[in-house]
Amino acid sequence: MSSAMPLELQQVLHAGDPALRDAAWQELVARHSRLLLAVARSFGGGHDEAMERYSYMLEKLYENDCHRLRGYQAGERARFSTWLTVAARRLCLDHLRTRYGRSRDTADPEGTDERRSVRRRLADSIGAEMDTDLLPDSMSLAPDAEAMRRDRDDLLRAAVARLPPRDRLLLALRFEDDLSAAHIADLVGLPTAFHVYRRLHVVLSGLRSALEADGFEDGSG
Repeated sequence: MSSAMPLELQQVLHAGDPALRDAAWQELVARHSRLLLAVARSFGGGHDEAMERYSYMLEKLYENDCHRLRGYQAGERARFSTWLTVAARRLCLDHLRTRYGRSRDTADPEGTDERRSVRRRLADSIGAEMDTDLLPDSMSLAPDAEAMRRDRDDLLRAAVARLPPRDRLLLALRFEDDLSAAHIADLVGLPTAFHVYRRLHVVLSGLRSALEADGFEDGSG
């Protein structure tokens, strides 16, 4: 189902009068401040750090004639609130890089350890008996086992890519950001933490079925 562009966003992007656009911008910020603040706080730190990230998000969303907001198109599968949550997370990461740099690049230039940890946690949730280290480690694996894990990793990545944007966001918030179900519910607009758990169960079951359909059953390989 496609999503309509919110009226306040339409007015921000298409208002010819600067005064009308500024008024629409204030309305858009007022409507979505709770979501943006929740994302800013999810990255940790105290009140001042969260507000600094929040201000950075607003600045970047408004700059260059709202260039980033123009990336959302009416009719996309994702609701605007889901799209905005993803955009806000990316801006918070940009803010961290701007402020602290890429400190892990020297020790781990490809981010391998972080990606391995995220994918291991996701695989743990898909099936406890599955081999959970889905990223190949050429130093410790025989060639056949390395190829199998690489294939499994590619299949899992492809299965996740086929998910709707809202489900991909749920996985990212849970397994990348390690947020609680209650916090995720607040971010994505689900009624309770129970609804988050229920949706995650459906999504993870679907991913498990996708892997099993390709021959990677629990306990195989």
